[in-house]
Amino acid sequence: GLVRTGELLAARSLDGGRQFFTRAFDFGYSKNAEETFRFWPREELLEDLTWVVRTFRPQVIVSVFSGTPRDGHGHHQVAGVLAHEVFEVAGDPSRFPEQLRDGAQPWAPLKLYRLTRPNLGEGTTGIETGALDPLLGRSQFQVAMDSRSQHRSQDMGVAQPMGPRRSSLALVESRVEAGGSDEIFSGVDTALVVLGERLPERGRGGVAEGLGDYRAAVAAAGEALGVASPWESVPHLSRALEALRSTLGALGRGGPGGAGSTATVELQRILQERLPLVQEALLRAAGVVVEVRLQDDLLVPGETVGGVVELWNGGPYAVEDATARLELPSGWRASGEMEEIRAVSPGTLARWSFQLQVPGNAGASQAYYMTEARDGELYRWPGERSLWGSPANPDLLHGKVSLRIGETGAVEVWKPARFTGVDKASGEFVKPVQVVPALSVSVDPTVMAWPSGAQGSREFHVTVQSQSDQPLDGLVSLQLPSGWDANPKGYPVSFSEAGIETTFTFVVTRFPGSPDGEYLVTARVLGDDGSVFQSGVSLVDYPHIRRSVLFPPAQSRVSVFPASLPEGIRVGYVMGSGDGGPEAIRQMGARVDLLGPETLRAGSFGEFDVIVLGIRAYETRPELGAANDRLLDFVRAGGTLLVQYNKYEFPRGGFAPFQVEMNRPHDRVSDETAPVRILDPSHPVFQSPNPIGSGDFDGWVQERGLYFLRDWGPEFTPLLEMADPGEGSKQGGLLVAPLGEGVYAYTGLAFFRQFPEGVPGAYRLFANLLSLRADDLR
Repeated sequence: GLVRTGELLAARSLDGGRQFFTRAFDFGYSKNAEETFRFWPREELLEDLTWVVRTFRPQVIVSVFSGTPRDGHGHHQVAGVLAHEVFEVAGDPSRFPEQLRDGAQPWAPLKLYRLTRPNLGEGTTGIETGALDPLLGRSQFQVAMDSRSQHRSQDMGVAQPMGPRRSSLALVESRVEAGGSDEIFSGVDTALVVLGERLPERGRGGVAEGLGDYRAAVAAAGEALGVASPWESVPHLSRALEALRSTLGALGRGGPGGAGSTATVELQRILQERLPLVQEALLRAAGVVVEVRLQDDLLVPGETVGGVVELWNGGPYAVEDATARLELPSGWRASGEMEEIRAVSPGTLARWSFQLQVPGNAGASQAYYMTEARDGELYRWPGERSLWGSPANPDLLHGKVSLRIGETGAVEVWKPARFTGVDKASGEFVKPVQVVPALSVSVDPTVMAWPSGAQGSREFHVTVQSQSDQPLDGLVSLQLPSGWDANPKGYPVSFSEAGIETTFTFVVTRFPGSPDGEYLVTARVLGDDGSVFQSGVSLVDYPHIRRSVLFPPAQSRVSVFPASLPEGIRVGYVMGSGDGGPEAIRQMGARVDLLGPETLRAGSFGEFDVIVLGIRAYETRPELGAANDRLLDFVRAGGTLLVQYNKYEFPRGGFAPFQVEMNRPHDRVSDETAPVRILDPSHPVFQSPNPIGSGDFDGWVQERGLYFLRDWGPEFTPLLEMADPGEGSKQGGLLVAPLGEGVYAYTGLAFFRQFPEGVPGAYRLFANLLSLRADDLR
């Protein structure tokens, strides 16, 4: 989730948009709006959208989706449905009135459009996106494709073709009088002069004069702006800034209509948004650059870190009366030369050094929407309304520099603090500043399946890493369910500098007769100073996104349930795109060897009883196709081959020993609670070594399965039947066939989603598939 949020922000940094979010948690694939609304309560999502519309106040809404089944994914359908609903609701003061008490005001957008891709003939208007922008040197379509390519985790990289392009839109609803063209902003007047004319007549003249001065100054700045001499526009931008300030002052003093009138508030909001833009334009034109740098990016409570505010005057104007200060969270302290007033001559650099004291109780930089447990599939908003809908936490620290340029009045520059480092391979890099605990604590495994009949003990490995240069001593231990025991009880730990990492092994014994169920094993470090650490520090850090931090609890969820495998079974596993299958099999008591390219190419599999292919293995492992004939020979010689879900490469490549086909789009059962019918309860798959019944399909997560087979040869026996609500039954999720002296099986069941959640029935059924032999099928 943090990766995909970061990619959205990376895209917005290119196309200039602002990104907002609702509380909806991405719970996984959904086929339709009805299923999605079971997880995302409709009224709560509409409330979130209404808040965004009332605070952002768009004149036009464009919905990518129609709100119908043709949108595909149920999440997409819901987005379309709610875009239509919020268009009607946001302007109604009787809907979500508590938002009005919190500072929002009703807002009725004027137009609602729907993107008509790919049905361009439905469009009533369009936007030219393929024209060359002389300032960018490329078209808006090319910018859009560049932003789309930031979604690297989704394999969405695309080309940036030149030439004419047009996006087609259909007008869905409008509050604008009919007539004239149907361009997207036809009938929507956002000019400042028009906004000023909406003010009550008394006192309107003074505001109109200020707005006129502002517009004239901006126009003059545009005419004076030169590529090689942008500073020629500085005097005009200075006038624009002063005009904005004077107009805002008049409005704030209870100007026309009173300070609280709707027209006044709306004009104030727009002018307040323009104020930092004009200041930024002024600084860029004048060649003035401000940066705030810290000497570290990961701050630990209680430590002191140095920093500097730098002002580079790269233009021809003298900078006067420059001062710097830090905007800090409550309880933080800074000392240094921050209040010294500087004059910065053209071509010179001013520097204010400081020491930052991080308080001992500083909270970790947890994403604001993850500070509390989710309410079902909704995040919980914090009490601070300003964060609602925001993509991420605001920057922790800011520097504020006040200065004058020439005859300009005071200009304020706000810059977030950053850490700037150098990588010898790639050069300078910049990281945001975040707070992490002094110690990171993690447990391996994070999920354990512990068959209730298994004898002996299990090992848990606790890794502790120091994030601080300050010395810290303590004791690492496990907190166990009642009656469980760990050997040893604890280990002393001592750290003297950041980066030191140590792993400790605990042997845990579960007391005989402990009931089946789910238990928590928690690791913690108790410092000699009384501090407690029981979470990890996981950096989500990729070159194309801003770094974020996760703080996963140092816990292992242990699922105790009856399950068994034949003693001494030997499994070979071919990893695909990544799943927890090997560890799940090991936890049930079998030996598992990962089969690499060399083993597959050699084709010698005689030492194994079973070979399992991980999800999408034929797509991600090119050597697997070449080894397929030898794998089938392994089956004919008496082995069992279990093929987990693969995409369309599987039937197209002819990898199965018998005829198989898939639908496009593939058959999928996305409702994890969909009833499952066992077609032949007496079949060996449901008999041994674990008796399987309908209860083994309880508690499954996210979905039943995907990439089911549509058709298959008579050699295959389908074993299960299931369907999403309103759809025809599907039997292609689990099929087995004898082949020579062995067994060939294909399953689209989503075992890869169940293993990380410790779902007992999934483990038990998988154990039976591993145990299946040709003699069982005769």
